[in-house]
Amino acid sequence: MISLRERLNHSTLTERISAIERLAAIRTLCNSRQVISAQLSRIELRFTDAAGHRHTVTLDALSGERESSAVRDGITLSARLEQAHEGTIVRAGIANRGAHTVRLTSAIFEIATGFAPSARARFFKHGYQSWTNSLGYEVGASREHRRDKAHFVTRVNHQSEPTRPPEFPEAQTSELFTIVESGSPSACVLAGFIGAKSSLTALTVSSPDKIVARAILDDVTLASGAHRDLDPLLIAASGESPARMAARWAEAAGHWMNARVNAPFQRGWCSWYHYFHAITEDALRSNIKALEAMRSEFPLDVVQLDDGFQSALGDWDTTNAKFPSSLKKIAGEIRAAGFKAGIWTAPFLACRDSRIMTEHPDWFIVHEETGEPVRAGHNPNWTASDDKFAYALDPSNPGFRAHLHRLFEKLTGDFGYSYLKLDFLYAAAAPGRRHDQNITRGENLRRGLETIRAGAGEDAFILGCGCPIGQAIGIVDGMRIGPDVSPAWGADATRAADPSTVYALDAIIARSFMHRRLWLNDPDCLMLRLRKTRLTPDERAALAATIAGSGGMLLISDDMALLDAESGKFFREAAQIAEKIDSYAVREPILALDLMTTGDVRGMITQTKVGAIAILLNRGDSPARVQVPDLKLPAGEITALDLASDERSEIFDKIDLPPHSARILRVKR
Repeated sequence: MISLRERLNHSTLTERISAIERLAAIRTLCNSRQVISAQLSRIELRFTDAAGHRHTVTLDALSGERESSAVRDGITLSARLEQAHEGTIVRAGIANRGAHTVRLTSAIFEIATGFAPSARARFFKHGYQSWTNSLGYEVGASREHRRDKAHFVTRVNHQSEPTRPPEFPEAQTSELFTIVESGSPSACVLAGFIGAKSSLTALTVSSPDKIVARAILDDVTLASGAHRDLDPLLIAASGESPARMAARWAEAAGHWMNARVNAPFQRGWCSWYHYFHAITEDALRSNIKALEAMRSEFPLDVVQLDDGFQSALGDWDTTNAKFPSSLKKIAGEIRAAGFKAGIWTAPFLACRDSRIMTEHPDWFIVHEETGEPVRAGHNPNWTASDDKFAYALDPSNPGFRAHLHRLFEKLTGDFGYSYLKLDFLYAAAAPGRRHDQNITRGENLRRGLETIRAGAGEDAFILGCGCPIGQAIGIVDGMRIGPDVSPAWGADATRAADPSTVYALDAIIARSFMHRRLWLNDPDCLMLRLRKTRLTPDERAALAATIAGSGGMLLISDDMALLDAESGKFFREAAQIAEKIDSYAVREPILALDLMTTGDVRGMITQTKVGAIAILLNRGDSPARVQVPDLKLPAGEITALDLASDERSEIFDKIDLPPHSARILRVKR
């Protein structure tokens, strides 16, 4: 057996900074009069003039809460600091007081962490979009990343910049926010953009002593007399855990962007993980009838039709030959059975054989050099054309936006779908020439999402998927926070974002802090069946326990003919736990036990009125023994539930976990 301490801390930080150094760093970072000089050391704006010459404006030594500014060649960079969310918020803006239009490349914020350059440290590398993995890395361990040589479509999918500038390598770069942890006991420094309306953002940690945060401005134009505000940046330090710091960032971002966090707990059925693209109208109708008949065993609210119904990728209001009835009739049947009707779309992608691409070739993001539409996806199942790529649509085009508004107004108001799953949303932020050159890629995505919300209306439940995290806050009600699950454990998946149950479990735990702070987390579907699956009973239970322990949305994805009374009992128990944890998440965030770990034993915890509920997962291929004191749970009686066997046991000093299994721990004070 391998202990939890060995599994969680196989790359434990052993090099300590001195107590005086650490205390000085924390005081500097937490004291509003000292944080300015020690924390935010400089801001640099990079831009290009009308002749193509590159320039920089640098703002050094910000102090106090007054506004500071610097000017070069008529371009003014200004910033002010505000104390909020137990840290410092940097508010920066750019004004063109010169006579000529310029192009803005990036705004760079250099942050001194207070850690020594030689300190042993880890940083949280947060992923770009729903499916991109998020985990802790040792600072300075490598400049190379597996995606550096990946296909362009893969990099468009998983990075805010498909090609990183050499000074900001992908291996050392986090998206939207990061946390650096060092020392023993550890101290943490958080840097993160709490707004995402202006641009995509990234943060690079090449050395423990410095975080470099960037607003990626995509060479947008700034005309003479124009002004642009940058998204606010939060900087904070604490002796709290990295997971608690991540929750602080989410709280601040949700507050700043008016996050939609009040939707009721979601329970539903989705067609995808049993039928995939082979779904038919007859199969859907059979499941609707079964769900109606089995409502007491499976109390669900939503029936969602996923990929496989559309006449072509990009044409979302017409069906293929497998669905001879109209989408309106199908929605009516779902509602008549007592469920909310849900539907899947990928609104920013289209294939060459679609009506939208044939009739409106000007609605696409195109390559600067060739003028050809930008490839943003690939799937042979999406098209009968020899060209199996999908192409990125451009929400900056007013014609396409008008189409989007009409489409989602029709899907909700006319057809009757009140639950909308929007997938592959990263496509709207693909690089290339857009119709409107005055907006960034981040603004382009945000504009598209805002148009969909306007068309769908405020009452529709919108679920984002494959979406860059920041741009959707305040628009979507739910968000997928990990890769697709799979009817297989999937530890042999070649990439962390490939469909894989184990990688999905990693993401559910890592991003648990977002739930009810930014939206309702969607951990992806629970597969209940014990036939026509490669998941073992332990693996099915591990998936159920982790989904339930996240408090997030709970959708099942099975042919209902494969489920029996045992499956119903199993589902109802998982749903009861999930709803209870969701109710507590309104007040207290759900936190990873160790946000930085890359070990096989992982978990998360929710504080309750009488103690806590924790989920402990062994994702590895070997048994694990966990020493209870290592978990640092609240004091009290501990009971463990094994969903696979429906057995409960009292826990004292240790917990034994078989491979690919989980336990739900209840702590009662």
